[in-house]
Amino acid sequence: MKKHSLIAYILVFAGIISSCEPRIDFDEGQWGDTAFITNVNVFTLQAADHELQEFYESGELTPARRRLIISVGNAVIEEENFTATVTVPASADLTRAGIIINHQSMRVEPVGDTPAAGIITDLSEANFLYKLISADGTTHDWLIRIVQEEQ
Repeated sequence: MKKHSLIAYILVFAGIISSCEPRIDFDEGQWGDTAFITNVNVFTLQAADHELQEFYESGELTPARRRLIISVGNAVIEEENFTATVTVPASADLTRAGIIINHQSMRVEPVGDTPAAGIITDLSEANFLYKLISADGTTHDWLIRIVQEEQ
């Protein structure tokens, strides 16, 4: 009886171990070059009228912030030149703003001194370079231009 129990335990253990490995390797590179931007937005943070139910160590409630899109319409995407031009109002304060990049790639990396996307920073320089990387390894360096509307 003990021998059968030991064999049953070994079989169950082997079944559990073998089921933990992936059974199919998904090749995302089969989709080819997907390092393209579909839209770009510029945002800032705005104080909300309420507070989050999280406390600082002092016992005060955490002030709430919400992301406010300040760009006007959709960005102009030029796939052949790998450029995206986004327009913001002339009154927009770009010293405390961030970029949202909508894309189809696997990864987006800032190039050089370009700020990371999604982070509030100083965007007053107006030209930023990002490297988009596809699953198949294809890369494209995209120039994002921020243009202020004329008054």
